Amino acid sequence: MLKIRLLVVVFSATCGAILAQSRAGTAFDFLAFPTSSRSTALGGAQAVSSERELAFFFQNPATLADTLSGAIALNITPLPEGVKHCTAAYAKTISTLGTFAVGVHYAGYGDFDRVDDDGQSLGTFSANEAAIYLSYSKQLTPKLTAGATLKPIFGRIADFGSAAIAMDLGFDYRSGRFAAGATLRNLGAQFTSYTDDGDRESLDTDLRLGISYMPEHAPFRFSVSLKDLLHWDLAVDRNRGISWGDNLMRHVAAGIEFLPFRNFFVAVGYDQRRRREMHSDDVGGMAGFSWGFGLRIMKIDIAYAGAKYHIAGAANSISISTNLSRFL
Repeated sequence: MLKIRLLVVVFSATCGAILAQSRAGTAFDFLAFPTSSRSTALGGAQAVSSERELAFFFQNPATLADTLSGAIALNITPLPEGVKHCTAAYAKTISTLGTFAVGVHYAGYGDFDRVDDDGQSLGTFSANEAAIYLSYSKQLTPKLTAGATLKPIFGRIADFGSAAIAMDLGFDYRSGRFAAGATLRNLGAQFTSYTDDGDRESLDTDLRLGISYMPEHAPFRFSVSLKDLLHWDLAVDRNRGISWGDNLMRHVAAGIEFLPFRNFFVAVGYDQRRRREMHSDDVGGMAGFSWGFGLRIMKIDIAYAGAKYHIAGAANSISISTNLSRFL
Protein backbone atom coordinates (compact mmCIF):
# COMPACT_ATOMS: atom_id res chain seq x y z
CA MET A 1 0.00 0.00 0.00
CA LEU A 2 2.86 2.39 0.76
CA LYS A 3 4.33 1.78 -2.73
CA ILE A 4 1.00 2.59 -4.37
CA ARG A 5 0.57 5.82 -2.39
CA LEU A 6 4.12 6.91 -3.20
CA LEU A 7 3.64 6.30 -6.93
CA VAL A 8 0.34 8.23 -6.93
CA VAL A 9 1.98 11.18 -5.16
CA VAL A 10 4.89 11.25 -7.62
CA PHE A 11 2.55 10.96 -10.60
CA SER A 12 0.28 13.77 -9.33
CA ALA A 13 3.16 16.08 -8.43
CA THR A 14 4.77 15.62 -11.83
CA CYS A 15 1.52 16.48 -13.59
CA GLY A 16 1.07 19.61 -11.52
CA ALA A 17 4.59 20.81 -12.24
CA ILE A 18 3.96 21.02 -15.98
CA LEU A 19 0.41 22.35 -16.12
CA ALA A 20 1.63 25.74 -17.29
CA GLN A 21 3.69 24.48 -20.21
CA SER A 22 2.67 25.73 -23.64
CA ARG A 23 1.65 23.41 -26.44
CA ALA A 24 2.97 25.64 -29.22
CA GLY A 25 6.25 24.89 -30.95
CA THR A 26 6.67 21.29 -29.83
CA ALA A 27 9.28 18.90 -31.22
CA PHE A 28 8.98 15.26 -32.31
CA ASP A 29 5.22 15.32 -32.80
CA PHE A 30 5.42 11.91 -34.49
CA LEU A 31 5.27 10.42 -30.98
CA ALA A 32 1.53 11.15 -30.91
CA PHE A 33 0.88 8.96 -33.96
CA PRO A 34 -0.99 5.65 -33.34
CA THR A 35 1.35 2.68 -33.07
CA SER A 36 -0.90 -0.27 -33.94
CA SER A 37 -3.91 -1.04 -36.09
CA ARG A 38 -6.16 -1.65 -33.10
CA SER A 39 -5.14 1.66 -31.56
CA THR A 40 -5.75 3.43 -34.86
CA ALA A 41 -9.19 1.86 -35.24
CA LEU A 42 -10.26 2.96 -31.75
CA GLY A 43 -9.45 6.63 -32.26
CA GLY A 44 -5.67 6.59 -31.92
CA ALA A 45 -5.12 8.04 -28.43
CA GLN A 46 -5.81 5.39 -25.81
CA ALA A 47 -4.81 5.46 -22.16
CA VAL A 48 -5.98 1.89 -21.56
CA SER A 49 -5.78 -1.24 -23.70
CA SER A 50 -8.95 -3.11 -24.49
CA GLU A 51 -6.91 -6.31 -24.79
CA ARG A 52 -3.54 -7.44 -23.49
CA GLU A 53 -1.82 -6.41 -26.70
CA LEU A 54 1.90 -5.59 -26.74
CA ALA A 55 1.74 -2.55 -29.01
CA PHE A 56 -0.37 -0.64 -26.48
CA PHE A 57 2.71 -0.11 -24.29
CA PHE A 58 3.73 2.63 -26.74
CA GLN A 59 0.64 4.47 -25.46
CA ASN A 60 0.82 3.45 -21.79
CA PRO A 61 3.71 1.39 -20.33
CA ALA A 62 1.48 0.04 -17.56
CA THR A 63 -0.43 -2.08 -20.11
CA LEU A 64 2.55 -4.44 -20.16
CA ALA A 65 1.69 -7.69 -18.36
CA ASP A 66 3.39 -11.00 -17.64
CA THR A 67 1.03 -12.66 -20.14
CA LEU A 68 2.88 -10.73 -22.86
CA SER A 69 6.22 -12.36 -22.12
CA GLY A 70 7.69 -13.51 -25.43
CA ALA A 71 5.36 -11.32 -27.50
CA ILE A 72 6.58 -9.52 -30.61
CA ALA A 73 4.72 -6.89 -32.63
CA LEU A 74 5.26 -5.08 -35.92
CA ASN A 75 3.24 -2.25 -37.45
CA ILE A 76 3.57 -0.13 -40.57
CA THR A 77 1.45 2.83 -41.63
CA PRO A 78 2.31 4.14 -45.11
CA LEU A 79 1.14 7.66 -45.88
CA PRO A 80 1.04 9.68 -49.13
CA GLU A 81 4.24 11.01 -50.74
CA GLY A 82 6.46 8.29 -49.28
CA VAL A 83 5.86 9.13 -45.61
CA LYS A 84 5.65 6.12 -43.31
CA HIS A 85 5.40 5.26 -39.63
CA CYS A 86 6.70 1.94 -38.32
CA THR A 87 6.93 0.32 -34.89
CA ALA A 88 8.49 -2.90 -33.64
CA ALA A 89 8.53 -4.31 -30.10
CA TYR A 90 9.43 -7.31 -27.94
CA ALA A 91 8.51 -8.08 -24.31
CA LYS A 92 9.93 -10.41 -21.67
CA THR A 93 8.86 -11.10 -18.10
CA ILE A 94 11.52 -11.83 -15.48
CA SER A 95 10.12 -13.62 -12.46
CA THR A 96 9.81 -11.45 -9.32
CA LEU A 97 11.15 -8.39 -11.19
CA GLY A 98 8.38 -7.52 -13.63
CA THR A 99 7.87 -7.20 -17.37
CA PHE A 100 10.35 -5.47 -19.67
CA ALA A 101 9.86 -4.35 -23.25
CA VAL A 102 11.96 -2.71 -25.93
CA GLY A 103 10.47 -0.96 -28.92
CA VAL A 104 11.32 1.32 -31.83
CA HIS A 105 9.05 3.98 -33.30
CA TYR A 106 10.28 5.30 -36.65
CA ALA A 107 8.90 8.04 -38.86
CA GLY A 108 10.31 8.52 -42.36
CA TYR A 109 9.23 11.66 -44.21
CA GLY A 110 10.60 10.79 -47.64
CA ASP A 111 12.90 12.72 -49.96
CA PHE A 112 12.83 16.44 -50.68
CA ASP A 113 14.36 18.63 -53.38
CA ARG A 114 17.33 20.71 -52.25
CA VAL A 115 17.69 24.08 -53.99
CA ASP A 116 19.83 27.18 -53.47
CA ASP A 117 18.62 30.78 -53.09
CA ASP A 118 18.32 31.12 -56.87
CA GLY A 119 16.19 27.99 -57.21
CA GLN A 120 18.97 25.87 -58.70
CA SER A 121 18.70 22.18 -57.92
CA LEU A 122 21.30 20.77 -55.52
CA GLY A 123 19.93 17.26 -55.42
CA THR A 124 17.71 15.81 -52.71
CA PHE A 125 17.74 15.26 -48.96
CA SER A 126 15.77 13.06 -46.57
CA ALA A 127 14.17 13.55 -43.16
CA ASN A 128 13.37 11.03 -40.45
CA GLU A 129 12.83 10.70 -36.71
CA ALA A 130 12.95 7.75 -34.33
CA ALA A 131 12.47 6.90 -30.66
CA ILE A 132 13.69 3.88 -28.70
CA TYR A 133 11.33 2.69 -25.97
CA LEU A 134 12.82 1.00 -22.88
CA SER A 135 9.83 0.04 -20.77
CA TYR A 136 9.12 -1.67 -17.49
CA SER A 137 5.93 -2.58 -15.64
CA LYS A 138 5.22 -4.12 -12.26
CA GLN A 139 1.96 -5.50 -10.92
CA LEU A 140 1.38 -3.78 -7.58
CA THR A 141 -1.86 -5.55 -6.67
CA PRO A 142 -3.99 -8.17 -8.47
CA LYS A 143 -5.84 -5.29 -10.16
CA LEU A 144 -3.30 -2.45 -10.43
CA THR A 145 -0.14 -2.23 -12.55
CA ALA A 146 2.35 0.64 -12.81
CA GLY A 147 4.77 1.21 -15.66
CA ALA A 148 7.44 3.56 -16.97
CA THR A 149 9.25 4.12 -20.26
CA LEU A 150 12.56 5.83 -20.93
CA LYS A 151 12.90 6.87 -24.55
CA PRO A 152 15.86 8.50 -26.31
CA ILE A 153 14.61 10.37 -29.38
CA PHE A 154 16.60 11.27 -32.49
CA GLY A 155 15.87 13.12 -35.70
CA ARG A 156 17.63 14.29 -38.85
CA ILE A 157 16.57 16.74 -41.54
CA ALA A 158 19.21 17.02 -44.28
CA ASP A 159 22.43 18.00 -42.48
CA PHE A 160 20.68 19.03 -39.27
CA GLY A 161 20.16 16.72 -36.33
CA SER A 162 18.22 16.83 -33.09
CA ALA A 163 18.03 14.68 -29.95
CA ALA A 164 15.89 14.51 -26.84
CA ILE A 165 15.19 12.28 -23.86
CA ALA A 166 11.68 11.65 -22.52
CA MET A 167 9.79 9.48 -20.08
CA ASP A 168 6.29 8.00 -19.98
CA LEU A 169 4.57 7.06 -16.72
CA GLY A 170 1.37 5.07 -16.41
CA PHE A 171 -1.13 3.11 -14.35
CA ASP A 172 -3.46 0.33 -15.48
CA TYR A 173 -6.42 -0.94 -13.42
CA ARG A 174 -8.51 -4.00 -14.30
CA SER A 175 -11.51 -5.54 -12.59
CA GLY A 176 -13.58 -8.06 -14.49
CA ARG A 177 -14.89 -6.48 -17.69
CA PHE A 178 -13.82 -2.99 -16.66
CA ALA A 179 -10.41 -1.40 -17.26
CA ALA A 180 -9.05 2.07 -16.60
CA GLY A 181 -5.73 3.73 -17.32
CA ALA A 182 -3.79 6.93 -16.80
CA THR A 183 -0.58 7.95 -18.53
CA LEU A 184 1.68 10.97 -18.63
CA ARG A 185 3.60 10.92 -21.90
CA ASN A 186 6.69 12.69 -23.26
CA LEU A 187 7.91 14.19 -20.03
CA GLY A 188 11.40 15.39 -20.99
CA ALA A 189 13.43 17.86 -22.98
CA GLN A 190 15.21 18.42 -26.28
CA PHE A 191 18.94 18.89 -25.74
CA THR A 192 20.05 19.51 -29.34
CA SER A 193 17.85 21.31 -31.88
CA TYR A 194 17.55 21.41 -35.66
CA THR A 195 18.44 25.11 -35.84
CA ASP A 196 21.85 26.77 -35.89
CA ASP A 197 20.86 29.21 -33.14
CA GLY A 198 20.36 26.32 -30.73
CA ASP A 199 16.84 27.32 -29.66
CA ARG A 200 15.25 24.25 -28.10
CA GLU A 201 11.62 23.28 -28.48
CA SER A 202 9.53 21.64 -25.78
CA LEU A 203 8.11 18.15 -26.14
CA ASP A 204 4.37 17.63 -26.43
CA THR A 205 3.74 16.42 -22.88
CA ASP A 206 0.33 14.78 -22.77
CA LEU A 207 -1.84 13.51 -19.91
CA ARG A 208 -4.39 10.87 -20.88
CA LEU A 209 -7.13 9.12 -18.90
CA GLY A 210 -9.24 6.29 -20.25
CA ILE A 211 -11.76 3.58 -19.49
CA SER A 212 -12.89 0.43 -21.29
CA TYR A 213 -15.96 -1.67 -20.51
CA MET A 214 -17.58 -4.76 -21.99
CA PRO A 215 -21.13 -5.46 -20.76
CA GLU A 216 -21.88 -8.99 -19.65
CA HIS A 217 -23.47 -11.23 -22.31
CA ALA A 218 -22.83 -8.60 -25.01
CA PRO A 219 -20.29 -8.87 -27.86
CA PHE A 220 -19.41 -5.18 -27.64
CA ARG A 221 -16.67 -3.26 -25.82
CA PHE A 222 -16.71 0.51 -25.37
CA SER A 223 -13.58 2.63 -24.95
CA VAL A 224 -13.28 6.33 -24.12
CA SER A 225 -10.05 8.25 -23.54
CA LEU A 226 -9.45 11.87 -22.59
CA LYS A 227 -6.30 13.36 -24.13
CA ASP A 228 -4.40 16.66 -24.19
CA LEU A 229 -5.54 17.27 -20.62
CA LEU A 230 -2.66 19.64 -19.88
CA HIS A 231 -3.87 22.08 -22.56
CA TRP A 232 -7.52 23.08 -22.33
CA ASP A 233 -7.85 25.43 -25.32
CA LEU A 234 -7.39 23.39 -28.50
CA ALA A 235 -8.57 26.01 -30.98
CA VAL A 236 -6.22 26.28 -33.95
CA ASP A 237 -7.09 29.93 -34.61
CA ARG A 238 -7.30 31.75 -31.27
CA ASN A 239 -8.94 34.74 -33.01
CA ARG A 240 -11.92 32.70 -34.16
CA GLY A 241 -12.41 30.66 -31.00
CA ILE A 242 -14.61 27.60 -30.49
CA SER A 243 -17.51 26.76 -28.20
CA TRP A 244 -16.96 25.23 -24.77
CA GLY A 245 -18.67 21.99 -25.84
CA ASP A 246 -16.63 21.68 -29.03
CA ASN A 247 -13.41 22.30 -27.11
CA LEU A 248 -14.37 19.63 -24.56
CA MET A 249 -15.09 17.06 -27.27
CA ARG A 250 -11.69 17.74 -28.90
CA HIS A 251 -10.17 16.10 -25.82
CA VAL A 252 -12.09 12.85 -26.45
CA ALA A 253 -11.18 9.77 -28.48
CA ALA A 254 -13.85 7.06 -28.45
CA GLY A 255 -14.21 3.61 -29.95
CA ILE A 256 -16.47 0.56 -30.09
CA GLU A 257 -15.36 -3.02 -30.72
CA PHE A 258 -17.56 -5.85 -31.96
CA LEU A 259 -16.26 -9.26 -30.81
CA PRO A 260 -18.57 -11.99 -32.15
CA PHE A 261 -16.10 -14.75 -31.24
CA ARG A 262 -12.63 -15.22 -29.85
CA ASN A 263 -9.61 -13.96 -31.81
CA PHE A 264 -11.64 -11.71 -34.08
CA PHE A 265 -12.73 -8.08 -33.75
CA VAL A 266 -14.18 -5.23 -35.75
CA ALA A 267 -13.74 -1.69 -34.41
CA VAL A 268 -14.73 1.87 -35.22
CA GLY A 269 -13.50 5.07 -33.59
CA TYR A 270 -13.92 8.83 -33.63
CA ASP A 271 -11.67 11.80 -32.84
CA GLN A 272 -13.44 15.15 -32.67
CA ARG A 273 -10.26 17.22 -32.78
CA ARG A 274 -9.03 15.51 -35.93
CA ARG A 275 -12.38 16.08 -37.60
CA ARG A 276 -12.52 19.77 -36.73
CA GLU A 277 -8.95 20.45 -37.82
CA MET A 278 -8.77 18.29 -40.95
CA HIS A 279 -12.18 18.42 -42.62
CA SER A 280 -12.88 20.69 -45.57
CA ASP A 281 -15.04 23.77 -45.05
CA ASP A 282 -17.27 22.62 -47.89
CA VAL A 283 -17.19 18.84 -47.42
CA GLY A 284 -16.93 17.18 -44.01
CA GLY A 285 -16.46 13.68 -45.38
CA MET A 286 -15.25 11.02 -42.94
CA ALA A 287 -12.42 13.04 -41.42
CA GLY A 288 -12.01 12.06 -37.77
CA PHE A 289 -13.44 8.56 -38.17
CA SER A 290 -11.41 5.34 -38.04
CA TRP A 291 -12.15 1.66 -38.48
CA GLY A 292 -10.42 -1.71 -38.49
CA PHE A 293 -10.53 -5.44 -37.90
CA GLY A 294 -8.24 -8.20 -36.72
CA LEU A 295 -8.06 -11.99 -36.57
CA ARG A 296 -5.69 -14.79 -35.69
CA ILE A 297 -4.37 -17.03 -38.46
CA MET A 298 -1.99 -19.91 -37.67
CA LYS A 299 -1.03 -18.47 -34.24
CA ILE A 300 -0.33 -15.04 -35.78
CA ASP A 301 -2.52 -12.00 -35.12
CA ILE A 302 -3.10 -9.80 -38.16
CA ALA A 303 -4.96 -6.50 -38.02
CA TYR A 304 -5.82 -3.71 -40.42
CA ALA A 305 -7.10 -0.20 -39.72
CA GLY A 306 -7.91 2.91 -41.68
CA ALA A 307 -8.17 6.44 -40.34
CA LYS A 308 -9.59 9.35 -42.26
CA TYR A 309 -7.45 12.43 -41.75
CA HIS A 310 -8.71 14.46 -44.72
CA ILE A 311 -11.02 14.15 -47.71
CA ALA A 312 -7.86 13.67 -49.79
CA GLY A 313 -7.28 10.19 -48.39
CA ALA A 314 -6.93 7.85 -45.44
CA ALA A 315 -4.04 6.36 -43.51
CA ASN A 316 -3.89 2.57 -43.66
CA SER A 317 -2.24 0.59 -40.88
CA ILE A 318 -1.19 -3.08 -40.89
CA SER A 319 -0.09 -4.88 -37.72
CA ILE A 320 1.35 -8.36 -37.22
CA SER A 321 1.96 -9.82 -33.78
CA THR A 322 2.40 -13.14 -32.04
CA ASN A 323 3.88 -14.74 -28.95
CA LEU A 324 6.88 -16.98 -29.37
CA SER A 325 5.51 -19.31 -26.68
CA ARG A 326 2.75 -20.34 -29.09
CA PHE A 327 5.33 -22.14 -31.21
CA LEU A 328 7.03 -23.98 -28.35
